[in-house]
Amino acid sequence: MKHQCTGMILVISYFALLAANSLIIFLAHALFPQFVVLGTAHIPVLWAGIHSMGCLALLNTFTIPFVREYEKISGKMFSSKSWMILYFVENFIGLWIIARFAVQTGFGIPSWIVALVLAVVLDIIQGMVMMQLEKLRTKNK
Repeated sequence: MKHQCTGMILVISYFALLAANSLIIFLAHALFPQFVVLGTAHIPVLWAGIHSMGCLALLNTFTIPFVREYEKISGKMFSSKSWMILYFVENFIGLWIIARFAVQTGFGIPSWIVALVLAVVLDIIQGMVMMQLEKLRTKNK
């Protein structure tokens, strides 16, 4: 039964991260269209945002079991600060890589500085979302 709960938590985490990531990317595109480009001649804006941020959310979600396994092996729990640093690095690298495949994802950025700023914003929002999910998880235990 424990594995089902863990799996369901990952699914919920994925959709929560997808929603948060997509919201931030659509806002960034609306406010700064010269720095965050969504869509191509063949990929609509909506699909570009959901597809590219779905990739990032998948990367974010896949990190959780690996960190949990590392915590079991090392006997040390990740602090909130450690999670934030990990997600910042992951967001930065993930955004940069996803943007390199703009033809396939429909997501483009002009420089690594934009990826850095987006990674900071995503890190903060993702941290808030994941803390709320953790509160709900521990409340329902």
